[in-house]
Amino acid sequence: MTRFAALDLAALPQPEILQGQGYDAILAARLNELEVRAAEDLGPEAAAQVMATARNVAASPLRALNEAAAARELYADNRMIEAIRSVYLALAGGPALDQLGAERGVVRKVLDGSDPDSPVYEGDGPFRARIQLAIEAWSPFGGEGAYIFWALQADDRVVDVAVYGPNDNIDPPIPPAEPKLVVLSSEDGGVASEGLLSVVRGACVQDKRRPVGDLLSVVSARPVPFHVEAILHVEAPNSSSAVEAAARDALQGYLQGRLRIGRTVYLSSLAAALSVPGVVDVEVIAPFANIEAGPFDAPHCEGVSISLSEAADGWRNV
Repeated sequence: MTRFAALDLAALPQPEILQGQGYDAILAARLNELEVRAAEDLGPEAAAQVMATARNVAASPLRALNEAAAARELYADNRMIEAIRSVYLALAGGPALDQLGAERGVVRKVLDGSDPDSPVYEGDGPFRARIQLAIEAWSPFGGEGAYIFWALQADDRVVDVAVYGPNDNIDPPIPPAEPKLVVLSSEDGGVASEGLLSVVRGACVQDKRRPVGDLLSVVSARPVPFHVEAILHVEAPNSSSAVEAAARDALQGYLQGRLRIGRTVYLSSLAAALSVPGVVDVEVIAPFANIEAGPFDAPHCEGVSISLSEAADGWRNV
């Protein structure tokens, strides 16, 4: 197992310093500190009068000053947290992630450059994965991660890559020194054209990037087509359009992570993704079983059909 395969960035615990404090906690701490200092400078009785005003009179200048100071402290705290997040690969996003990628020589892909004024760029998730893989490319010994990195770098149409060798229990077995690289394309339902396969192979077979003894073959992933059809039982029909939009977005988010080589699309996960607020129950009509993809296959969703139905007994059944 290579380094990248053993490390799930999403599973790493967040540093404690990123927890931060809420506004109420900051304001309470400031008022407590003010009370201690007032008692030292003015005495207990005068301090009690000052604090009664500061704590209980919303219109008092002392209260307003402390609320403003607490708000500014919260703002500064949040900026510090964002600055700290920007230096962690697992937590950075947007321009900060671009900077981390630049440190390893990786730039964000342009997925659609048809409009020069508003190009569509690669999302943070796949971009982060390629940055993480970059260190694998520094090895000239043909590790799995190195092959995947160079294949993903080869062309913006490459969505996913899998690499198999003699230790992967593939049937028929893959001979030693003859790795097989599988490419999933963003075009033609996932099928990589001969032109794209040639580009990927050319990027991976350079002797500085793989062992000179490797006889690499590059093949396209085989799409496993399926259609999602579901009935959502909702508690409030008058908000059905918002519920349906939220369910479609949630389903799309799940499918984006599953439409990859060798992944399985689970019925239970489809139902869970569609169970957004406002949905009482989900009936998944299609597919009728889990979509299982082999090592050279990739699930391909050809369409989504969602209908809504009012839950029986209305709000009493919620």
